[in-house]
Amino acid sequence: MSCCGQRRQEMRAAMQRQAPPEPEPLVRPESPIPIVYLGKGSIVVRGPVTGKTYLFASAGEPLLVDERDAPAFLRSAPFAHG
Repeated sequence: MSCCGQRRQEMRAAMQRQAPPEPEPLVRPESPIPIVYLGKGSIVVRGPVTGKTYLFASAGEPLLVDERDAPAFLRSAPFAHG
């Protein structure tokens, strides 16, 4: 076997020995609080504490928001407790 062939075989064997990466756990909100977007259309907002992205797809529909992010939303005019 040639030198390059040995290296390729060693690399394949090493890759097969490696365990597949663990999937990321689903992030569930802590004590979720329903928040309603009162504006028009939809809006995407990032939670200031958790960094989670929230999609308020339509006005008036409650969305469960992590309790750590909720106070910041409720201080904003287009949001209300739902």
